[in-house]
Amino acid sequence: MSKEKSDLQEDDMLEQQVKKFQKELNSGTVSLMLLSVIGQSASPMYGYEISKALQQSNDGKQGAIYPVLRNLHSKGLLDCEVKLSESGPPRKYFSISPLGKRVLEQWVSTWRATQHQVNNILGLGDNNE
Repeated sequence: MSKEKSDLQEDDMLEQQVKKFQKELNSGTVSLMLLSVIGQSASPMYGYEISKALQQSNDGKQGAIYPVLRNLHSKGLLDCEVKLSESGPPRKYFSISPLGKRVLEQWVSTWRATQHQVNNILGLGDNNE
């Protein structure tokens, strides 16, 4: 096998590993980000608004948030109200529940502790806050 071909295969493997890691990292943090975005909003938000707020800081796919929203709602972390829309089907508006606020506080604390530990192991210190 030529060196060029070997390098291309290695590049493909590297790209696959990076994508896999990013996917795993995203799946572990999307609930935290959604709960935080909704919790910071002054009023209930519908899916598209939430997606836009996330896209400002992330390049995640819009459709991927809906199963997570349903999951957070089913666990009692979000309240949901369906309202008629003038321009299309009814919309589900989400707001953070009292339990969701308490859970978010704990998740943020856990995130900070994990971030601190990972940064220390990677030799990054706490400069990323």
